[in-house]
Amino acid sequence: MFRPRISAAAVTAVMAAGAALGIAPVALATPAAAAASPCVNDLTSAQASNNAAIAADQANDTQTARTQNLSTAVSLVAALGDCLGQPQVVGANILTASASNATAVVYNLIGASGSALGSEQATASAITQALANAS
Repeated sequence: MFRPRISAAAVTAVMAAGAALGIAPVALATPAAAAASPCVNDLTSAQASNNAAIAADQANDTQTARTQNLSTAVSLVAALGDCLGQPQVVGANILTASASNATAVVYNLIGASGSALGSEQATASAITQALANAS
């Protein structure tokens, strides 16, 4: 009958002693950083592979750029599914990035790294906008 009151009193006493000593109770400790959502993870992966494609095209290496473009495409397809609950602008930017990335793939297939670079930069812009609005 008295146990709940004694337990509550003991917890209160321990918390008060911890506060007096400047020790935060475990439950009140600084919260861990929130994990990134699958949507943000997909967009970040797409951004990384697109940046690698840009670097490859700047070095006139269309084969590596094409491989990176395909990796970007896979990440963008994953993002389409994972970002369904995000604001509409995120989905629109993913579709824009997908279209410009597909154009970059075609340019890299025919060896036009300069044209592919322009498409990859458009892809980068769309991914950046999507990330700015995603959570």
